[in-house]
This record gives sequence, C-alpha cells and structure tokens, in this order.
Amino acid sequence: MREVLTKILLAILSKKLSEKLSEKLSEKLSEIFVDSKLSANVTGSKKQQGATEIQSPSELSNVLSSKGDKLYLLPGASRELPRQFAAGGREVNFVTLAKHKEIIEYSTSDQVISISLGMTAGELDELTAKNKQFLPLSCDHESTLFDVINSGDGGLWEHAFGGPRDLVMGLHAVLTDGKTIKTGGKVVKNVTGYDTTKIFVGGRMYFGIPIAAHLRLYARPEWTHTMELAAGSVLQLLDQASVFMQSDIPITTLIISGSRDGGARMFVQLTGHKVVADELVKPLKAIAAKALSIRETASEFDSKEEKLLQHCQANIDAVEISASISQMRLILSLLSDVISGKTEIKIRPGTGRFLICCNSAVEKSAVLDHLRDALEKESLSLVAAYADEALERKIERIGITEEGSSNQAIVRSLKLRFDQKRILNPLVSW
Repeated sequence: MREVLTKILLAILSKKLSEKLSEKLSEKLSEIFVDSKLSANVTGSKKQQGATEIQSPSELSNVLSSKGDKLYLLPGASRELPRQFAAGGREVNFVTLAKHKEIIEYSTSDQVISISLGMTAGELDELTAKNKQFLPLSCDHESTLFDVINSGDGGLWEHAFGGPRDLVMGLHAVLTDGKTIKTGGKVVKNVTGYDTTKIFVGGRMYFGIPIAAHLRLYARPEWTHTMELAAGSVLQLLDQASVFMQSDIPITTLIISGSRDGGARMFVQLTGHKVVADELVKPLKAIAAKALSIRETASEFDSKEEKLLQHCQANIDAVEISASISQMRLILSLLSDVISGKTEIKIRPGTGRFLICCNSAVEKSAVLDHLRDALEKESLSLVAAYADEALERKIERIGITEEGSSNQAIVRSLKLRFDQKRILNPLVSW
C-alpha cells in the first residue's frame, strides 16, 4: 500500500518529478498544516436537520455507502453550526468514533501502542501510567485521540517531544469510497518513501478519516520543576527564550503569554527524575537575565497540567502564524499600531507557534489585512491559520510567494484524489 501511495503522490505533481522536489515534498506538506485549537459556542447558530453522530468505523462505512455524495462529514461530537453554513441539500453527520476503543497492540519494551482513536487521552494516560509510560500530548483528558490527531496540536510538551505529527508513526484512515488505507509503520525505521501519515495528522479530516494509530510513548517523568519568568514585554521574553534554546539544557516546556500593556510571562518546565530536574534548574537560572522576575514551583508530574494548558489555547478570533523567533519579533513590530494593548499573545518559540488572540472579528480582519500589506513590502511570506466569518478554517500563505513555490496546487490535487465527492469537513480549506 505504501508503494501505491507513493506512486499516487508522484503522479499528482508530474510524471517527471525532480529529485529536489521529491526530497522536499514532506517538508512542504508539513508546512501546510499549521494549526491551533479554534472552538467557540456560536450564538444564533443551528444544527443541521437529520444530523447524526457516527461512533464507529462500521457505522462510517454504512453511511458512506448509503449516502454517497449527499453527505457532509465533520469531525467531533454533534454541535451547533454557524448560521452561514449551507448544507445545500446534504445531510451533515459528525464523526466521533466514541465506541471505537480497541487496544490493537501494546509493546511496553518498544514503547509503542497501536490503538483505536475513540479512546480518550485520559483513558490512554491511565493505561500507560501502569507501565510508567505516557503519550506526551497535553490536552483535555476528555478529548478523544481522534480529536487530538485531527487538530495536530500537542500542547505544552511540543518543545521537547514534538506534537502529534512526531508521535504518530502510522495511521489507518478511511477514504470517502469506504476503503481503509494504512500509512507509516509501528517503528520509525519502517517508514520509507513519502511520509503520507502527515497528510492526515493535523488535517482536520480534510483528506481522510483517521480511525487507528501507532503512537510513540515515552518514559513517564516523576517530577516537574517550573520557572515562571515575568517581564514588561513579550519581546524581552523572546530574547530570553533564544538564550534558553541555545543552551544544552533539556527543557520540556517553553511558552510565552502576555499582552502589549499588561506585561508578559514565560513558563519553563524541566521534567524527569526529581534530583535531575531540580539540578538542571540551577544552570537555567544562571543564564536568565537579571532584570527578569523569577518564581519557582516543583511537584510530582501532572499529566493534565490544566493551569498551564490554557496558555496554549486560542479563542475564536485568533490568528496563528508559523514563524521563527526573528520573524515573531518582526511581526510584533509590524502590528504595534494594529492590535490593542489588551490583545493576548501566546507563543511557543521552539515550535514556531505564534498566536494573536484578537478581541473581535474586526481586529482579526485588521491584523490579517495589515500583515498581507506589510509582508509584501518586506518581501516575506508566512503561513497563517484562522477562522473566517462562517467559522470555516482557513490556511493562507500571506505575503510574497515566489512563482512555483505555492503548496495550493498540491493540496487541491490531494483533495481531488482522496475526496472526489468533497464530503469531508466543508468548514476547512487551504
């Protein structure tokens, strides 16, 4: 199957794909799927008549075979839809996989588990904790792995472990013709050719529906030492983040949260054995700027981390930009006259996640318009993710794009290949 998918991707681009483009295909696809958690309770919205929840792969197969192109499929539990959403005579069904909780295989020695994606993050954490292991994805423990993989957001621990796109080594996914395909493998060395797994992880069910996954586990830490550094501006903490990242100290969490007028905070975590975590804090404090206020806490490892998790989450009017630290500095300067003093900025410097949590749709529109103009003048190009007026999830390359470097043609070809009936998640587009 892997060979077949490889041939499909090659055919999508051209019959004579250059060696250079072949090497960079996975990188380009990865660049497309910048992501954040955008969710809201929408007032004045409606639930599509006749909508049902699909809770298992067998139900999914039945619906696909009986409804065909008269169907829309959206990920997640049944919920209110924006008033602007037009089904066009199609029936809307929500995919949750809540009944699909099978443990396919669990190798504690290899630290790999193959599992159906209806299981919640909390249920998996309880299972792996018995073997002193864990899946380093910080999220709401009531969320299913199906939801987490669709969103592509790894939360607090992305800095050290990467997000779902690094922890999911292989997938079983259902396409709109009802067929199940397998991507990747149970171990990293088995993944050869194009990494098609990354097309589905973080793709919000745009190309296919993930139903099972091979997940990479890690040894469960026993202790967490947290430093909270306070400063007058986000820029100060970005400079400090650069210093921390250039050191050899194994930081687990590095996130920045603040506003222009309300000051900013950076949270740095070290996890592992108690003695090691506490000792590593000393050289970290030694390279911290003297002007920064530091508060420390230490405790047994908490897999929920609810207090810090909120500093990774977005509101409905958020704009997420994929950028380096130097680009983040530039963006902050470009937007100094556009965003209000109370607009919350959330940054994960090590993973390039830059969130501007706008206070209104008007501010969000102003931010995007200003960035489009400013980046074009600077001859720069960045990828932004946001929700439009109809709550459609948009992934946009803003600024200057060199001819031939756009990923849109690749995305359109993949969509046509995997979802010819265009029934998967109409609230997402690239």
